[in-house]
Amino acid sequence: MVATLTPGFEKRDGLLIAAAAILYAGYLCLGHFSAGGQTPWHAQKLAASRLAQQGMAAVKAEKQARGIRIDRGADVNATGMIGVRYSGMTTTLGVLEAKRTSTQADFAALAVDLLQQCGAHPGDRIAVNLSGSFPALAISVLSAAQVMHLQPVVIASLGASMWGANDPDFTWLDMVQALHENTSIRTPMAAISLGGAGDVGADMDEDIRVRLRARILASAAPFIEETDFTKNIARRMALYLADGTPACFVNIGGNLSSGGARGDYGALRPGLIRSQAQARTRTGGLIGAFLEKKVPVIHLLDMKALALTAGLPYDPVPLPEPGSSAIFSERHYKRAYMTALVAVAAAFLAAYVWLGRPRRAQFQNRGL
Repeated sequence: MVATLTPGFEKRDGLLIAAAAILYAGYLCLGHFSAGGQTPWHAQKLAASRLAQQGMAAVKAEKQARGIRIDRGADVNATGMIGVRYSGMTTTLGVLEAKRTSTQADFAALAVDLLQQCGAHPGDRIAVNLSGSFPALAISVLSAAQVMHLQPVVIASLGASMWGANDPDFTWLDMVQALHENTSIRTPMAAISLGGAGDVGADMDEDIRVRLRARILASAAPFIEETDFTKNIARRMALYLADGTPACFVNIGGNLSSGGARGDYGALRPGLIRSQAQARTRTGGLIGAFLEKKVPVIHLLDMKALALTAGLPYDPVPLPEPGSSAIFSERHYKRAYMTALVAVAAAFLAAYVWLGRPRRAQFQNRGL
């Protein structure tokens, strides 16, 4: 004869309910057993964010002074840091929401955080490679370096994706001039290239390429115009390593020279990369070269991932004020409270298992 278990509520099931209730109540009460605090390098982060805000304001003022209209349909926060949809110097597609997200000044605080994690100290040199695709992000990095008293060696390419610094009448060179004249950011460009296809603007309109080339030649910066990719990288590395190995390499945007002709920017890990294994994909160009030299890399391109890391909103309206993002604060939970909570819940679960043992043994003796 086979016995039938009668479904229903057992007394010991109350222990499961009690354990769940304790954990849930403990979760609701976490705020009473925690304390807020500032994250490391708070003062530097705040100073960098405020400087980035000043830098972007200077660029906007210069843009308006030249009579260049700010398209409020695209640049909804009227930052002056959003370019045009397409021009003769546009190199690739671009996501407008990502470009707008990058205009938050607190990305300078993220830059401070990442540079500190790299071990950069006052007086250290850092290698920076940027395209015109994310000018606001570039200003944030330069602001962080300024506040941290670092020495950036910056190589820039003028080509830009959609909505970046892709207005031929207001390129990254014009933005740098506005920064130098109206802010404390004085970082010179160590070299400039056209960018775009082959890093020589092969995909730009001919008249635009001629204009940009003339602008670069008229500047004080050396002009990198090398079609051979290996030689191109070698020349850049020579500039970066001229006075010793930098503390880190910072890549801003999707410049060909950073990831290499076969680099997969979409799969490349955003943020801090300490080794080829951490990169998550094959790398070439400058990123691969610096990783081979055991120099940490800061890769700034995936704006959704970077915003999540910094605790910043994606495509916000209006823009948050400097110092308001989650990267400035953290919560500490009392370990004793957490331990006691888990211990009580575990005790109820242990009692539940123990009380069930005799019943199981009873049914096993009956042949069940």
